[in-house]
Amino acid sequence: MEDAEPINEDSDLTGEPSSEESTQEPLTYTHDPGLVSVLAQLVDSACEDADTFRAVSINLRQLATSLNPPLPSAAERELVMTFGYSLRSTPIGSSRPDASLVPLDGPSYFPRSLNDADDQTRALWVDLASAVTHPVARARFADILFTLKLTENRRDAAERAIRAYLDTVGGSLQDHEQGFGLLRALTLARSVGLSDLEQQVASAMVDMAEGALLESNPAYVAVPLLDAIAVSPRKNKTQPINPKVDDLLDTALQAYAEAHVVKEVADIVRRRAAGDDARIQRASEAQIHALLKEADNGREALIKVYYLNEAASTARRYGVSHLEEVAVSRLQSAPQVEWKTLQTEFSIPSEIFRNYLIPYERAQTWQEALAYWFQSDSPSGSVSNNEETARNLKEVSVVEQIATNVKFGPEGFPKRVISGEEDSLQRQRVRAASANIQLNGLRLASALDMIRARFGIPSLEDIEACISDFGTHPSLAKALAKALQLYWVDEFAASVHLAVPKIEASARSILLELNEPVYRAAVGDADGQFPGLGSLLDKLEEKCDFDPDWACFLRVFLLKDGYNVRNLVAHGFMDEVDCNTAALALRACVLLVVLASNEPAERDIKSVKDALAGSNGEES
Repeated sequence: MEDAEPINEDSDLTGEPSSEESTQEPLTYTHDPGLVSVLAQLVDSACEDADTFRAVSINLRQLATSLNPPLPSAAERELVMTFGYSLRSTPIGSSRPDASLVPLDGPSYFPRSLNDADDQTRALWVDLASAVTHPVARARFADILFTLKLTENRRDAAERAIRAYLDTVGGSLQDHEQGFGLLRALTLARSVGLSDLEQQVASAMVDMAEGALLESNPAYVAVPLLDAIAVSPRKNKTQPINPKVDDLLDTALQAYAEAHVVKEVADIVRRRAAGDDARIQRASEAQIHALLKEADNGREALIKVYYLNEAASTARRYGVSHLEEVAVSRLQSAPQVEWKTLQTEFSIPSEIFRNYLIPYERAQTWQEALAYWFQSDSPSGSVSNNEETARNLKEVSVVEQIATNVKFGPEGFPKRVISGEEDSLQRQRVRAASANIQLNGLRLASALDMIRARFGIPSLEDIEACISDFGTHPSLAKALAKALQLYWVDEFAASVHLAVPKIEASARSILLELNEPVYRAAVGDADGQFPGLGSLLDKLEEKCDFDPDWACFLRVFLLKDGYNVRNLVAHGFMDEVDCNTAALALRACVLLVVLASNEPAERDIKSVKDALAGSNGEES
């Protein structure tokens, strides 16, 4: 896997004031109306030739260095943060396609959530909204005023934002930024009932989509635009839609080569053409042909089989019987898959890592960064989301419906036959969780690597003291500290072999602390013993309301139905360990170690159970 684009330590490229600057003067902003004209000129200059909103933030940092007298750091930071917000659209196929300015609520380090802005920052936004002149700046400030209800006339704020977004079309912003701006403008127009402007925005969206589809490699921006304008926003009212939309959708079905994009376009056509069986048939056929073409282009037998299976499933779902026969026939005669270990390289969008790593880049000390790492979310993701993904995958796959699967153990012998509805669904659950674990293993490892790069490797005593601040039992704190230090010196196998057994020990300690019966008493000649990790997790879930997202991660990562790391470590099969696996093992260890109290007699049982239900790594 290719390394994600690294985050440059230069604060000029990241858009937030450096820690050195932040120590020179306080970053609590106090609004000064006398600076508004200077700030407006600075913002307008920063918007010139910027190809993204993020580029405006970078330009602001660079331009601010040339001001004399210098701009207060707090004011500079607020301007940079203002253009750090982004527009997020609903998924393709949503019942009400729209776009919103985010983050609006919830925890966010940089930029802060819009609703968390204080009165001083809001006063800055209000004054600048009427002072800036560049379309990009006008759009951003007017949108903020509308979103946060900072003006008595929200309809006027919405109109100003819409006109500004329209004015960005044809400017320096990249096509996708212009497209998201139009999506946001359409959302604003529909939300306040500006029908004339709504039609003007829709017309601009049609023109942009048409232009994108005329390119030799059509830009993806056409798909979300067509998705939004293909839906009438009002119930019981017929909103006129440009007749070009249907023609452009038909063009899009043939313009894109990627099967997943053709599927999205076909979904839009099926939704819009309800009752027009002929158009729906053509859209479904285009989707199936795209899958068959992907199978033709596949170099590996496994890839060919995958796309042929998808083509057969899609044809069955939409009743295209003649293409189902074609897909099934080709599936039956497809090259035999030779099972082997494959190494593939692919790029992960750098934004996934850049946004994740911002808190670690901005932490003032390694203790602060490590505390944030201790509170990261479950690497396997949300159980409910994984369940939905699993059911969707199972329902559309012909292979999943008819195939029997055999799992093999490390000795090479068959271990388990997977068949039937529940077995098949469980396998998909594990796959969904595993995909999240793989991505988050990279993130967790990258965060630990950044901590080392920024602060060096702390001493064992310092790490142990930091962990002990959570109230952790001394022996567990020492083991975890050593495991972290081993990771930072690239001794990944040693780190895993030290950390993994402490997970089970911590789970047992927590249950004993809660006085839950887990010990199996001696009977006859049989020795008394504690049960294994699987039984301990069962008890935590049944009796202690253990957070299901974290229970899923521990099971998939540690036990036999997933990665089986616990047993591989215990039985000596885990010789080669990469940094991602080591980071995941440490995160699993941290989860329970920091909940294992140093003074169980003084801990309130309810608080322990509450911590288990939240499982965020914080001291209860």
